[in-house]
Amino acid sequence: MPVFLVAYAALSPTPAAWDIVDAGSAMRTAEIEKVLSTKYVSSQRTGHYTSTVLISVPFAQGPRTSEAEMTSSNKPVAGEEIWVLFAPSSPHLGFFVGDRQSLEEKIGGRADFWAVFLTLGCLAFCWFMNLFGRWRSDPVAGLHRSRQQGTLHVLPVSVTGVGVALDERPASASVTKHLKPRICLTSAEFGDLYLYLDDIVDPSLLAQPLMSARGHVYWRRPTRELPYANSVGYAVLLLDGQRYVAGWLESEDASVELPASALVPADWVLPAAGEARAFHPASPVETRANSTVLKALLLSIVALAVITLGVGDVATVALAITSVLAVLIGRRRAGRQVKQHLEALASGGYMSTGSIRGAG
Repeated sequence: MPVFLVAYAALSPTPAAWDIVDAGSAMRTAEIEKVLSTKYVSSQRTGHYTSTVLISVPFAQGPRTSEAEMTSSNKPVAGEEIWVLFAPSSPHLGFFVGDRQSLEEKIGGRADFWAVFLTLGCLAFCWFMNLFGRWRSDPVAGLHRSRQQGTLHVLPVSVTGVGVALDERPASASVTKHLKPRICLTSAEFGDLYLYLDDIVDPSLLAQPLMSARGHVYWRRPTRELPYANSVGYAVLLLDGQRYVAGWLESEDASVELPASALVPADWVLPAAGEARAFHPASPVETRANSTVLKALLLSIVALAVITLGVGDVATVALAITSVLAVLIGRRRAGRQVKQHLEALASGGYMSTGSIRGAG
């Protein structure tokens, strides 16, 4: 007979589960000697039996028969066995009856399967969102979609400098302004343009290979409502030689609009998706940041491993919180390392936050 809720049968008025554990608990099966009363309680879709039974608990001083209130999914009958939690040498502490799972949870044992399953599911979602963020498609493939929609613009440019600068016009009005790697572009038709990159990119490694490089910058207008929307755009700098750098394009001043007349002609040849390769040199600061995130992830996995070994509900929740916080803290520490690196470049005279300086 499955018993799915814990019931308590008292031989004294004020015992607790942890008192029984401290006194040397035991969990055994006991036979129902007699069913004194039973009542079926129904809800909208399910129901259960609430019963009063007589059971004999095998204490060290001798078995003691006592009444116990229990809840079960099936109607109990004499001769069936149920699980009992008690301290053999301390009859005055009473005992608990129920199924094995519920009694193990009561003394800090393995949590319910569904509690573990839901916890792992929530953690997997949190891990994905905090480690990877929103999904980002291939930037070059995005150029083809933008051209089909008639929103893709292009200008021939050359690289005149690489540095670090404060992004005064971020991609979202709610985003805090941060120091970011910045590439200075010059167009004979338009003038100066600034391409802001992800802060994980190390600008000190881009300066030498990109200086004086030529190519085309493709961009589309942002879909969000921004006060400076006409002067910014999502962009891909496609260099001669089929290497590209993706980022956030801005005009020299917020009052200067990007040229709306620079739409890509219908006969313009774009590189095939997957043909061009991202220009992203390996960076020591990126290696350190990835190492920090990896250590946080391993700590989070250890917390999950402990959950699967069998702990109570309270410990399951505590370890789940630890697992999520480990990922969040690791990501924050990695971001702080990147920020400190950019600040060092900006203050070290090699690059400036006020203007972009060529490196070569």
